[in-house]
This record gives sequence, structure tokens and C-alpha cells, in this order.
Amino acid sequence: MFRKIIIFVSVFFFMTLILFAGMMYLKNEVEVYSDGEISLVIDKPTFFTIAEPKVTEQDSDITYEHDIHLLGLPLGKYTLVERTLDNGVKLLFEEVANTSWMPYVLSLNLQGLAEGKLKSWNEEPIPRAEDPVYGMDPTTNPLGTVKWNGHELLQGNLFVSRNLTLGNGDKVHELRHEITDFAFEDGVIQKNFWLPPKHKSQSWVMLSTEALFETDDKENEWIEFATNNRQQQLNWLTPSGPYVKLALTDDPRTQLAYGLVPERTKGQTYKEWNETSPSLFFETMALNAQINK
Repeated sequence: MFRKIIIFVSVFFFMTLILFAGMMYLKNEVEVYSDGEISLVIDKPTFFTIAEPKVTEQDSDITYEHDIHLLGLPLGKYTLVERTLDNGVKLLFEEVANTSWMPYVLSLNLQGLAEGKLKSWNEEPIPRAEDPVYGMDPTTNPLGTVKWNGHELLQGNLFVSRNLTLGNGDKVHELRHEITDFAFEDGVIQKNFWLPPKHKSQSWVMLSTEALFETDDKENEWIEFATNNRQQQLNWLTPSGPYVKLALTDDPRTQLAYGLVPERTKGQTYKEWNETSPSLFFETMALNAQINK
């Protein structure tokens, strides 16, 4: 009997070790989107399965929803929303929802940016002032723009959050991490992250066949403004609208609570900038705000 227990424990230990190694070190890639030169690829543990997408289309959005499994057990969903605006610019929204009780590591990679050059939007430190209404917003500007082969993109950061219901019944998104240190090597942006149980990750990218700003100086002017006027810029874009810092309440969880606030996310700042300093970027943000109404 004792020998059988030893054998069972040994087999269980080695199976667990193999599974752990497969999750942490054995990986492969699955392409989930392509458009011309670029593609979106999920770098995942080998034992993870990304199912074929369920595709739905509504107005300017095409949604691709993939189930994620581990040896047949559900782990969550990967959702990609492709939004094409009237000016031809595309916004790609990526979300991974971990519905399981197991944490895991993924990398969402944007490939095909050969010889691309990254211009950071975070060269200068963000002023951290405590707002009497909203408190401290620890988020930063988007990662930056990349120009390649006559095209340009703006890559947003990756936000890890969880859904919360406050004492007053309001549903909010509690920011746990904003991941900004993406690797950009050999024409690939690698968004690597650790996703805790019952959390989700969200990121976005703006794709254009033309320059987003007329000149580098115009882009620099906006970066400086966004860096110093945190409540007038939008950096956490989602298909349902931009998430912004919510007002503080007696509930301490509102310290890092974000959500949709129509009066703050209707894109008025971008419309005003587009009138005085026209650019494809400002036009795109204003058009996207119209869809989110």
C-alpha cells in the first residue's frame, strides 16, 4: 500500500512538473489577425489552445472572440475588435479575460514593422499632482508612434484590471497594472504580461496608411500637452469608450477606479485641436468618440 502511494505521488509530481514546464517554458505562436504587412500573434504556453473565432459584425466593428483552454479546461477569452473609421484609419482593441483561478503569462505581439522607428510619447516624466476630485492618476501616455514603409501606428499601453462593484452599486474597473515597457525588436512589438485570476488585460493600436501628424513639431506639441493635462487626454481606449479616472468617494477602492464618463470622453479636446492644428490623429480620436456615444 505504501509503495502504491509513493508511485502515485511520484507520478503526480512529474505530471505537475511537466505541466508547469509546458506553461512556463514551452511556447508557440498563434496568428489571430493579419492586414497587409502586419499581423497580431499570441505567444502562449504550448498546452494552451486558442479556439477558432466567433465572428460578429456591427456597424464599423468586426469582433473576433476566441475561447482559451488548457487541456480542455476553460481559461478565458481573447477578443479582438477591428474598428474601421470613416477616414480609413483602423483601431484594433485586444482584450484577454482570465475567467479561471489560475494565473498565466501571455505575449500579444504585433509583427511586420520591419525597419520601423519608435517615437516614445513618454520621454518626459508625467507630473503627479493630487487632484481634489479624482485623486492621483498613475497612468502614462501611450507607448508612442512607429513609422514603417510609409505607414504609421500609435501603440497604446496594456492595462490589467478587475471588475468591481462599489458599495453604492456602481460598477468600475480597478486598475492593477499599466504595462508600458514593451520590447520592440526586429520589427515586432512584444506586449508581455502576467494575468492574475479573474482579471483582464486591454490594449489598443491605431493603424494608418498616412502620417498621423503633419510634422514632428505638431506631434511634440500634443505630447507636451497630454503630459501636462492628464484629464484632457485619453489613453485607455476600449471598444465601448475610453476609461478615465473616476471621482474619489468614501470607498477606498475608488483610488484606482476607472470607467466611462460621457462628459469627459466625448472627444471635445481632440475636436478643438483638430480645428487649430489639423491632423489625422485628432480627426481619428474625434471620429472614435462619435462611435462611442
